[in-house]
Amino acid sequence: MVQSQYEWLVINCQFYQLKYICTTKKMKNKIFLQRIPERIYTEAVNLLRDEYRFLNGIENGGRMRLANYFVGISQPLADEFIAFINNVVAQIKNHDLPGIALPEGFGSQAENLTDFEKTNRFSFGSFDMAVTEDSLQNIEFQAIATYPFTAAKINQFIKNKLNLPNAYIFANDKKATWDNLISIYQTILGGKDKMPIVLIDRNVKKQKTNFEFYAIQKDLGIPVTIVDIEDIFEKDEMLFYKIATNKKQKIERLYNRVLPSEAIYEDHYPTASTWRFRYDKPYKNLKFINHPRKLFEVSKRLLPYLHHPFNPPAFELKNTVSEFLNGSLSYVDYVWKHKEGAAGFNLILSPTEAILKELIAENKLSDYVVQRKVNYKIFQTDDGLEKIVELRFMTAYTTEATNIIPMARIGHCVKQENGSMAYKIHFGDNNRLGYGFAPVMIFSEYN
Repeated sequence: MVQSQYEWLVINCQFYQLKYICTTKKMKNKIFLQRIPERIYTEAVNLLRDEYRFLNGIENGGRMRLANYFVGISQPLADEFIAFINNVVAQIKNHDLPGIALPEGFGSQAENLTDFEKTNRFSFGSFDMAVTEDSLQNIEFQAIATYPFTAAKINQFIKNKLNLPNAYIFANDKKATWDNLISIYQTILGGKDKMPIVLIDRNVKKQKTNFEFYAIQKDLGIPVTIVDIEDIFEKDEMLFYKIATNKKQKIERLYNRVLPSEAIYEDHYPTASTWRFRYDKPYKNLKFINHPRKLFEVSKRLLPYLHHPFNPPAFELKNTVSEFLNGSLSYVDYVWKHKEGAAGFNLILSPTEAILKELIAENKLSDYVVQRKVNYKIFQTDDGLEKIVELRFMTAYTTEATNIIPMARIGHCVKQENGSMAYKIHFGDNNRLGYGFAPVMIFSEYN
């Protein structure tokens, strides 16, 4: 496509504006939003559609949207975020945080875990931080890689298109490349022999992040088969999946993408007839990658036990009942989060005394943690909209290497009847123009 003179001027003006912002000795802003030129945005959407089957927005049949802004953050801010992640990882590794009694069906057999995950470590993580006026504030983290390939692809695309020499796209290493990403994911998923893997989820075709499955399948460089859990079964103490009528294929490396909350509360695992295998049974010649026990161990349940400036005050709901009932803790100041929740599952944004009494009656107090609400920074953008930003750093670990990919979610806020602000950051609330998941560029302070 021939670039118009106007588009050329817009792109180059934006480049020099960013160059000025990001090469001064001290960045004026630690974080900013920058509009992606329309032509480049269209190219980005088409890239994700053609390579990863990404459907952009409701109007195209998609459940998520690529934002038409990217997020720029300073290197010191990224380093502070990584320091928080390292703090959490160290506490988990050293057993400094409370253990957990796993629900039925989610235990593990040592012989079916990778050597790395046997050592109380987790291969993948997603850490979410709200951007507030003067700091970052921890929202949640979980042991899952949401969409690292997609984020890395689009971060790299936008960086190259805008010609941003001071920017880098892997938070922990400004010299890291796409090949470094592929290498660490090949090691985790395929092992030292780079064996074929089976990626599983439930209702694969309806998962809103299934584009990441296709991204892994296309770009990992080792065979990846995407399989729905309904097609998996056990036989002769091994796991198989159906490949054709009366034919089966043995599974030796199983990459779990199933969220426990969906398995338990939507499928009624482990008793549902749709599930013909269990995570807690021993299977011959099988390795689970990202065994779901990791999603229980590394989850919202740990929020009350972290002591860090980035972590808002948080408590076990069961320990604060009297404080809410007598008014020493205000309902409007807190959000209640289900410990097993992900993707907004059972998130109580506006708790009340009636909800509390209902949870008491249902004996569900132990399922929740309460967290002090954060006040997001409001970004006024040139489209006349007010936006909020949540940064996500997606981590991957082996014994020898680490890879951290940033992305962001751009959402909005609404004023409620009681005068408090409700922050809408989940994709279902922001599948519209101006919002969505956003590329992230990290900028060095110096040339």
